[in-house]
Amino acid sequence: MEILATGEKIKRARVYKGLTLKDICGDKLSISKLSCIENDKIKAEPEILQYISKKLDIDYDYLTESTKSQLERNLKLLKSKKDIEGYEEALNYNLNFALNREYYDLAFEFIHLLFSYYLDIREVNKIQDITSTYYHICYKSGKDKHYFLYYSDMGKYLYSYNECEQAIIYYTMAKNILKKNGYKEENSLAEVIYNELLCYISMKKYSCIDKLVFQLESLVDKIEDHDLTGKIYHLLAGAYLIINEDKFKEYEKKTYEYYQDIPEKLGKAKLDFAFTLIYMGLKDKAMEYIRQGLELCSKCEPSVRVDYVIGSIGVLIEYDMFDLAEELCDDALNYAIESGDVKYIDRAYYYKAMILEKKANYEEAEMYMNLSLDAFFKYGNKSEKVNKYMDIANMYHKLGIVKESLKYLTLAMKLEDPL
Repeated sequence: MEILATGEKIKRARVYKGLTLKDICGDKLSISKLSCIENDKIKAEPEILQYISKKLDIDYDYLTESTKSQLERNLKLLKSKKDIEGYEEALNYNLNFALNREYYDLAFEFIHLLFSYYLDIREVNKIQDITSTYYHICYKSGKDKHYFLYYSDMGKYLYSYNECEQAIIYYTMAKNILKKNGYKEENSLAEVIYNELLCYISMKKYSCIDKLVFQLESLVDKIEDHDLTGKIYHLLAGAYLIINEDKFKEYEKKTYEYYQDIPEKLGKAKLDFAFTLIYMGLKDKAMEYIRQGLELCSKCEPSVRVDYVIGSIGVLIEYDMFDLAEELCDDALNYAIESGDVKYIDRAYYYKAMILEKKANYEEAEMYMNLSLDAFFKYGNKSEKVNKYMDIANMYHKLGIVKESLKYLTLAMKLEDPL
């Protein structure tokens, strides 16, 4: 993965073989010229490089491969093998090298991969650290396709942290880039509309979705990306569940056909439809979908299973469906502990505390809330900490422990307004 200029390759090979500048030069070139070549102060002629490659017994093509070509080769590797050891370090190394050489097109490719990687592993601080560099690279390259991906990535980041209103602003800017170019990129347009629609559905702003649904429906059959088509069918089914039952059945069927051999996606679709049915007040029908979805999830990888079960409990509690939430909670705790993921452990303890609080079992609720807090402090950001402190303050208020309630309320207020 290391990138070396021609001069650096020559110097490294010469030193490794224990040769001096004079040993290499002979009568073909001067010591001063070879020194300049090694320090990349001058570019050597092809015949000189042929001579040096033979003298050092190194491959001529290797010797003459440019730093840009090496970056391109590394980029291809990093795109195809995201599970290689040191992936993050390799991206940062190549990104910094590309920036130092002002290869802004390549720098963009590396920072786009790095941003996506941080988004996948939810490293919010690292995302924030690179956003200004990301935009700077777009500005330096000046290419619309780079601005489009930057706006889209920022939208995904904001959506993943429930900043849906802000995400929509970035998706609108991404669509404006496509509009400027006559909406020629149908796959890109479909993807950005899909993401924008996700935001409105997440905010339950169903009065805003009709136009986006119709736009997406008009594009879906033109899309060449099989995975994106499946995701769009899934989302259209969920949207039409609110606005058109017949259309829902049509897209529900298409969703299942696309996902028929992928239990984790089938399970997710069932659960998404269930959550919408709960919102619509159709709780009995929703229960059927939930049980079907969780049955499918039982066949999934543990990391998928724990995510779906804990997500389901959160929705059930939100809509006061505590009986089923309690039924699932012990399994969720076991899955979370088995996973070793502190975020799942936090949520599982937190939901257990909320269920116990609902049953007026405040002492046990306090114990589980504190266990949740211990896990939470290993990853929580500022706004999440405010919400957590408020939840604990409310719990202690119900317990009648005023001193503790005020303590956590004060902590929340200090975080919201540090002055």
